[in-house]
Amino acid sequence: MVDRIVINFIEGAVLLVLALKSDIQSRKIKNKVTLPFIIAGLLTNLFFSGYEGLINSLLGIIVPIVFLFALYALRMLGAGDIKLLSALGAVFGVEGIFKIMAYSFIAGGIIAFAIVLIRKNAKERFLHLFNYLKSVFLALHIIPYTDFNDKEDAGKFPFAYAVFCGGLVFIFIELIKRIKVVA
Repeated sequence: MVDRIVINFIEGAVLLVLALKSDIQSRKIKNKVTLPFIIAGLLTNLFFSGYEGLINSLLGIIVPIVFLFALYALRMLGAGDIKLLSALGAVFGVEGIFKIMAYSFIAGGIIAFAIVLIRKNAKERFLHLFNYLKSVFLALHIIPYTDFNDKEDAGKFPFAYAVFCGGLVFIFIELIKRIKVVA
């Protein structure tokens, strides 16, 4: 008998690959990528875990929206990134999405650090952040951190790279745990 965890891992891995491919090709994570996995996650968890599985999936969808809305409003994350995390939340549930978000932000920090090292623009990036924070505090008005359409901005990268890495780390760790329990 196939169990829910195996199906969730397959759904999650396929979603990560498709979302990364979409973001690389079009700089967007489209609804046609995320919506089927939201539905699949809800149905899989409902089928295998009943009402509790459905509630867990629904909470997994809601958590990224609630916790990351401020970053979206500040233009630090795109809507596609939040949709991707919500789809992963539908598949892996509320506990899983908290872990995936943590791993993704750690991966994002590592990627950003590597980009700064490669481009040798740490001073420029910190100055940009300082000026942004100064503007927000002096104006007492929230302004977008970046313009997603500005292709020349050397300080940004598609966050789907970080979510891809964070999601794979999550799946790998959970597989290792599962193998240890079985052995």
